[in-house]
Amino acid sequence: MKFLVAAFQDFSWFFIALLLFAVSLPLSESLVSVSGGVLLAAALFESKFRISMETRKLKMLLLFLVAIFLLYLLSSLFSADRQTALYDLRKNAFLLVLPLAFLFGKEIQPNQKLVLFWSFTGSVFIATVIALFAWMLHPAAGNFGIQKASLISHIRFGFQIILAGWFLIWFYIENRKLLSTTQHILVISMSAWLFLFLFLQKSLLGMVGLFATAVIFLFLIIKRLRQPFRRIFLFSGITVLLLPPVYLGWAVWRFYDIEQVDFASLEKTTAAGNPYTHDLSNPLVENGRYVYRYVCEEELRSGWNQIASIAYDSAGASGYAVKETLLRYLTSKGLRKDASGVKALNQEDVRNIEQGVANYIYKKNAFSLYPRIYSTIWEYYVYTNTGYSDKQSFSQRIEFARAALTIIRQHPFFGVGAGDWKKAFHEAYDQNASTLNKELRGTAHNQYLNYLVKFGILGLLSIVFCFAYPVLKSRRYTDPLFVLFLVLMMAVNLGDSNLESHMGLSFFLFFYCLFLAADGTAYLRLKVRPRT
Repeated sequence: MKFLVAAFQDFSWFFIALLLFAVSLPLSESLVSVSGGVLLAAALFESKFRISMETRKLKMLLLFLVAIFLLYLLSSLFSADRQTALYDLRKNAFLLVLPLAFLFGKEIQPNQKLVLFWSFTGSVFIATVIALFAWMLHPAAGNFGIQKASLISHIRFGFQIILAGWFLIWFYIENRKLLSTTQHILVISMSAWLFLFLFLQKSLLGMVGLFATAVIFLFLIIKRLRQPFRRIFLFSGITVLLLPPVYLGWAVWRFYDIEQVDFASLEKTTAAGNPYTHDLSNPLVENGRYVYRYVCEEELRSGWNQIASIAYDSAGASGYAVKETLLRYLTSKGLRKDASGVKALNQEDVRNIEQGVANYIYKKNAFSLYPRIYSTIWEYYVYTNTGYSDKQSFSQRIEFARAALTIIRQHPFFGVGAGDWKKAFHEAYDQNASTLNKELRGTAHNQYLNYLVKFGILGLLSIVFCFAYPVLKSRRYTDPLFVLFLVLMMAVNLGDSNLESHMGLSFFLFFYCLFLAADGTAYLRLKVRPRT
């Protein structure tokens, strides 16, 4: 395409470094670290620490990001735990590296910005294909194994997929009249594949991000339409957006539709005459059936050991006891936990149980979100009925949030500091009498709660200002893709502390700076008027 040739006419090492960084994001955490250093070095080498008057006012807004790093630095000076404070500073070093690189780097032309987005999107696409083949060739043990096949964290990868998908869609909207038939097919098929892979990955946080951005996309696109298309699209869009909450409500209702059992009617013996045990005090259920009803462990052990390669009393591939997984799996299929139930299992069932799959629906439909939603509801059910939260993502997050809220109540205005949060969390778990294993205790897994823990209400408001003011001052909120990107990050930060992970912070800062420093929205269009 012509824009590709035009992008390299104004050659700079800074632009090459930007390309390297964009391509690295979905592929390698180590390469992102290296390319970040290369990016800053290229910017300083070419600029010789000078900033052109033409872009000085706009680029100076990037210093608000540096101010967030200075907040970490100032807070660490008053920390009793210097080691943790230094860890926080190293983890947030890109708050210095990337803003300064864009501050001193050569101005990015619209064609170059378009090349950067296409390079990033192409890299994301390649990463999904690699992950798919890795998953197909070496299926991971346990549930939702494809999440482990991604080259980076599946959570952070999900955000990249969403941004790349929306870029393709918005690029198509802006250029549909200029594209050839082949280009039409390419753009549409790539965007469809990316969102399909997101569903295949079954990341609930990714689904939250996609839903939030879809809501904003609906309103952005409606503003561009004329009547009567506006009303038709609005009605259709709202109908589609209502489907996820309705589906979620149905899944919750289906889970809690639990069988009603009359103890007097429970059979006492198996077909072979061996006694059943019925633990009426254990509330554990699978697919609406109680796990610890109709259990004959003698027949289970004997029958299982005859057909399986991993013994009944051993641990499966996932680390959980085979016998516990077997009980849950049989229950999920509506089978009794005796010899007849074991005989009804096929080879795939046996393989699933050995891998630690506790419910057959987890492997039943690779393209359905229901198994992932079911797993989350199950975790919440177990947590609310037993208090157990170990090795359960959603339940652990509840315990993380409880600990964070305990700290915030005690230090509401200034927090505990960038270095003393680790000690504060340990004390909060003890105060809450948490049953969570000490090795699994972590931070809030919510970016806003983590900021409140470290810096208090005043610190959180300062950080929000540092992120929001440059967008408002530069009027970059007129860029629809930038708006979708910001909404995406605001939504997913409710479910994880993404800006305190290396890949999450790198992804956010790179595109935040790119949207802010590079010229307007012209990059989305193929025909760009040359600047005078």
